[in-house]
Amino acid sequence: MLMVILFAFTLLFSTSITDKKAEARCCVCCPQVTLYMYHVQTILSVTSAHTAAFTMLRDQLLSVSWWQAGVQPLAKMMAMELSTIGWAQIAQIGAFIDGKVLGETITDMQVMSAKTAKRQMPAVSMCKFASLNKSLAASDSRAKMVHAVLNEYSLRRILGQAETAGATQSRDTKTRFRQMATLHCDPYTQGSEMQNVCSGAVVNNGYTNKDINFTDAIDTPDTINLGLDGDIAALLNNTDNNPLNDNEIPNIVAMKQFLYKHELAPRASKESLASDVDGHRSRYLKWRGSVAKRSVAENSFDALVGMKASSALAGSNAYQLQLATLGVPNAEIQQITKVAPSYWAQMEQLSKTIYQNPDFFVNLYDNPHNVMRQSAAMEAISLMQMRDYYDSLIRSEMALSVLLDTEVSKEIDALNNVITQWGY
Repeated sequence: MLMVILFAFTLLFSTSITDKKAEARCCVCCPQVTLYMYHVQTILSVTSAHTAAFTMLRDQLLSVSWWQAGVQPLAKMMAMELSTIGWAQIAQIGAFIDGKVLGETITDMQVMSAKTAKRQMPAVSMCKFASLNKSLAASDSRAKMVHAVLNEYSLRRILGQAETAGATQSRDTKTRFRQMATLHCDPYTQGSEMQNVCSGAVVNNGYTNKDINFTDAIDTPDTINLGLDGDIAALLNNTDNNPLNDNEIPNIVAMKQFLYKHELAPRASKESLASDVDGHRSRYLKWRGSVAKRSVAENSFDALVGMKASSALAGSNAYQLQLATLGVPNAEIQQITKVAPSYWAQMEQLSKTIYQNPDFFVNLYDNPHNVMRQSAAMEAISLMQMRDYYDSLIRSEMALSVLLDTEVSKEIDALNNVITQWGY
């Protein structure tokens, strides 16, 4: 401040400096040009002095007093202070940023965890689909096995295999009649005349007329206990002690015999076939052709029985529980389920009965992911239905083709007879 005041006083009271001595002259007598020159010289001297003094003061003030003694040390201190405070604030700001990022990360993780828990939350409705179709593959495999066994049994009987009752026509008739009299006979038929034929143990045994009653024996029940795990002879005589209760294979076998080849053809002797007596070879081949056609028709029957054959025990509990939720009494549940539900019964539950329960539609008010899982299970069941439908169409197509071939054969035989008779 003292330097600034000194600089101001210097500018205010500065005077011109000249090397010349003062001379008293008469201004009137001096020429005008000379006076002007003195005036200019004075101005220049004062200006130069002021400039030199200002430059000296400015340089001294800025370089020594103001900058080196004042501003520069203070600027260094301020820079150091700002640096120190700035670095300290950087750590705090970094901590705030870390806390913000950590908080956002934890929030995102919690949100994703909540969404995952919501997506993965199990639903009882989804468990129903899984429980009901747990033994479906085993049931399908068993249905195919039963289908093959029944077809093989019929073929052996018709062809007269030596170990079967169909080895001779008379033995087949006697065996079937004895089975009817001891198992399926109704003593009150034929005007009660059958009382003398029927065995006394057949009354109310649950097998009455089931050898000819397709509705009661096959069509109505969803599950048929064939019990093919035991001895075949014992099964046919109803003396098997297999765990599968209510053995029903005698009903199926007897009905097959009535529906397909109820009376066996006479057996051709080996001499007739060897020497072709009266064209027996041609007749035998024609008869085998009819057997082949009959097996195509019988194939549909065997497939139906196979699908209704009792299966493994894996899905019986879930099947019974599903029936209980529909209000079916326990006694009726045991009668319907028997030992193990068939492939037919399980598919009926998955594709029909489950939708008759109002709880199914209530359970659709669930998170979208469980609803999508149920939709996927329903689509899988639909694919199984389409596969069964396709197999049924194939069997129908084969039956229709055989029927068409039979009708065409009649026309061909008639035409051959005309040609043989008239010669053209």
